[in-house]
Amino acid sequence: MIEPRSDHVHRRASAGVAGALAAVFLLGIEVAAGSEDPAVAGHEAVWTMVEVDGSRRRVPEWSLSTSGDSIEPVGGRPVPVASEGSFEARVRAIARDGEPSSPAGPHLVLQSGERLPGRPDLVDGTLVWRHAWLGDIAIDPETLRSLVLAAMPMPGSRDADVVTLSNGDRLEGFVTELGSDVVVERLEDGSSQRVPFERIARIDLVEDPRSPAAIRLWSRDGTVVDLEDLRGTRGESDLEPEARLLAFERSGGAGRGRSKGVVFTREVVAVAWSPSRIEPLSAFEFATLPHPDAPDRSWLPSPTTIGVGAPFGASSIRFIGPARFEARVPPGSILSASVELPPLMRRFGDLELRILDGDRERWRRDFSAISPQATIAIPIETGRLAIELGPGLRGPVQDRLRFTLPMLLREPASSE
Repeated sequence: MIEPRSDHVHRRASAGVAGALAAVFLLGIEVAAGSEDPAVAGHEAVWTMVEVDGSRRRVPEWSLSTSGDSIEPVGGRPVPVASEGSFEARVRAIARDGEPSSPAGPHLVLQSGERLPGRPDLVDGTLVWRHAWLGDIAIDPETLRSLVLAAMPMPGSRDADVVTLSNGDRLEGFVTELGSDVVVERLEDGSSQRVPFERIARIDLVEDPRSPAAIRLWSRDGTVVDLEDLRGTRGESDLEPEARLLAFERSGGAGRGRSKGVVFTREVVAVAWSPSRIEPLSAFEFATLPHPDAPDRSWLPSPTTIGVGAPFGASSIRFIGPARFEARVPPGSILSASVELPPLMRRFGDLELRILDGDRERWRRDFSAISPQATIAIPIETGRLAIELGPGLRGPVQDRLRFTLPMLLREPASSE
């Protein structure tokens, strides 16, 4: 676990006042608003690289070594990627600006959380899923969570499999066969009903969550896939990073063994190494309480999740102050996020943000048009996270903050 860093740090102001410095009380890690990584000077940074201690770095482009063990940012030195049980390696994840699109057409979702757009097909009597760059994938009821062929509402919480037909009718029970026909064993009487596959709109099986593999990749077409191996390819050093190929291996091909393939870096939206160590902040429920400096406020808005399908499941969250937001999170985790006072809020927005770990203040700073951005990496030892947005000198006007890619990192101890 990283040790909190105290004392004061300098932050660089933006909006034409670079060079004006302000002292900030700090008990976490902060990257100064408006600061520029030497590796991205002169380039537009479009990727956020998250390291195992929660710190973040902005890079314009990157490539992966041919051994797959390090990221090579343009203009920077190679940085090792994290592996399971490793604390020394630095990069836990990397994500492109923006969010991947969710597949609008047919797609399947596996119990591990993988999401694969494509289409079904029968090969020698076996139902397979045809993906644009992963190839043929076996459709295994043991690993399938949902198979979506047409736009139909997803059934709510359930203790049985649900097969939705193209006319909207539903069959509930236990799916015993997937092929040219779908066979459902009814719970009421144990009878079996056989339905031709072409009449199916969607299939939702009882959830049985599985842990992700060593590497998870998000792509522009809405694919979310687990990989056993990912590395750069040889002989492409003269190509621009976005034009380079990444070679991968994954389990679960049509033969249910390992399959190999390649994907262009330009199609990649995000990659996480040991993704099970990343938990999105949006997955935790917050209680909204009055801020100590505004105890009589009648309206206490809850945090709002923005967008869907974000890499790592880490959708942006909007907090509106003045208020205090409390959540129970895994003890010993690290809160990592990019925090911003949105541009439309900068005319009057002026507020103070405090992050607390139980009763202990970990981090504090002011946000305004002069200093609208920061990145945070704060250890939450107790598991009792509190986020406070307090009014600034102008009062509680436009006091809104957006947390982008907010996540909790559960890292191994350095002795592991």
